[in-house]
Amino acid sequence: MKGITIVISTAFQDAGDAARAIEIAKALKNYRPDDRVPRIIFLSHGSRFERMVLDLGFEIYHAEPKLSGIGLYQDLGMTTTDLIASEELAREMIQGEIAAYGEIKPDIVMHGFWPIAGLVRRMMKKEIPGVCFVPLPLVPDFCKVLPDVPEQLKLFSIFPKPLRLWLFHHIPDFIRNRVPILRQNNIRRAAYDLGWQGEKLINVFDLLKSDLMVVNDLACYYDADKFPPSVQFTGPLFSVPDDEVPIDLEIMEVFDPKSGRPRIFCTLSSSGSEEMLKEVIGVFTYGPGLDWNAVILSPHFPVERAKELLGRRQGIHITAKFVPALKINAMADVTISHGGQGTLQTALYSGCPIVGVAAQQEQFINLSNMESRGAGIRIPLGQWRAKNIQRSVLRILSDTRCKESAMALRECMKSSDGAKNAAVAIWETMGQKLL
Repeated sequence: MKGITIVISTAFQDAGDAARAIEIAKALKNYRPDDRVPRIIFLSHGSRFERMVLDLGFEIYHAEPKLSGIGLYQDLGMTTTDLIASEELAREMIQGEIAAYGEIKPDIVMHGFWPIAGLVRRMMKKEIPGVCFVPLPLVPDFCKVLPDVPEQLKLFSIFPKPLRLWLFHHIPDFIRNRVPILRQNNIRRAAYDLGWQGEKLINVFDLLKSDLMVVNDLACYYDADKFPPSVQFTGPLFSVPDDEVPIDLEIMEVFDPKSGRPRIFCTLSSSGSEEMLKEVIGVFTYGPGLDWNAVILSPHFPVERAKELLGRRQGIHITAKFVPALKINAMADVTISHGGQGTLQTALYSGCPIVGVAAQQEQFINLSNMESRGAGIRIPLGQWRAKNIQRSVLRILSDTRCKESAMALRECMKSSDGAKNAAVAIWETMGQKLL
C-alpha cells in the first residue's frame, strides 16, 4: 500500500466551507482504494472547527498568519466584491501557504472557495495536483447558465428577469468576465507581487483553476454537457447528524403539531447580520405572525436582547445553542434562511420550503436555483424587511405547490450519495495524476 499526503486548505472560518471540507475528508478515508493510505492535513489560520477535525483523526497544520477564526468578515474583512479586504493580508496569506506546503510536501492540494490554495499549489517549484470542491461550477461557462443576474450588479436589477438575463448573456465575454464580483483584485495583485509566472489571472475562475472541480450541488440545476470533463457534479454534501441527537423540550413544545399553528424555523447562521435578524424577529410581532410558532437561532446576537425585541410572546423559542437542524426542518412548515448551500440542502433534504436572503454571491445563486424549481422564495437583500418576509411566508403556507416542489428536490437529493460520489471522482482523477 502507498501513502499519500493530502492537504485540505479552505476558508476554514466559514461554516459552509468547513463542513464540506470535513465531509469530503471523511469520504476520502471511507472510500479510499485498497492500495492507498491517505494522510489528511487541514490547513488552518484559526477556526472553531479545529477540535472537530482532530476528533475525527485528521491533522491540523497552523499556517501563518494567525487569525481569530471567528468568521470571514472578522478575519478577512470580506466585502461584496473581495474575499480578502486588503492586498497586504492577501500577500501574507499566500506567503503563509507557500511556507506550509514547503514543509508538508503534499501530494495533492484540495481546496474550497479559497483562491489562495488554488494559486499557491501552482506557485511551488513543482506544481502540486489540485482538486477544487465548490457549491457552484466556477468556470467561465458558468456565466452562460446563471439562473439570474447577481443582485450586486444593480444596473441589471431594474429590468424584469428575462430581459436582464438576455442583456447579461449578450455582454461580450471579455467584459463579462471582468465584472467586479469576479475580479478578486487584492488576491490577484498579491500573487503578481509575489512572482506569479503562470497564465494571466483575470478573475476568480483563473484563481480556482484545478485538475478537477467537484461541484457539491444537484446536477438537475445544470446542464452538465455545457461544462468541461474536469467539472463533475457529484451531488449535495452536508453533514447529516446522528439520529440519536435529542431535540430540546422547549423546541418540541413550540413545534408540537397538535397546536395547529404554522411552525417556522429561522436560521441565518454566520451570514446574518444583527439588522437581518431583527427583521426576522419583527415577523412575529404583528398581524399573521402573531399566530405562528417559531424556533429562531441567534448565534451572534444576544438572546436576551432578541427576546426584548420580540416582547411578551408565547410560542417562540430563541436560542444560540446547537440544534439538530435536519430534524427541526422536518418539523417546520417553512424555513427562513440565508442562502448558504449546507443550510439550504439541509432544509430541502427535509422537504421544507424556504424563504431566503443572499448575503453574498454564492448564496444568491443557491437561492435562485431553489426558487427556479418552485421550492421557495428569494427576497432581495435590499428588500429584507419583516413585512416582505411575512408576505412570502404567507404565500408558501397558502400554496401547496411550494411544499410539493421541496419534496421533489428532497427525492432528488436522497437518490444521490454526494460524499461517496465526490470521493470516487477525486480518487479516480488523482490516481491518474499520481501514477
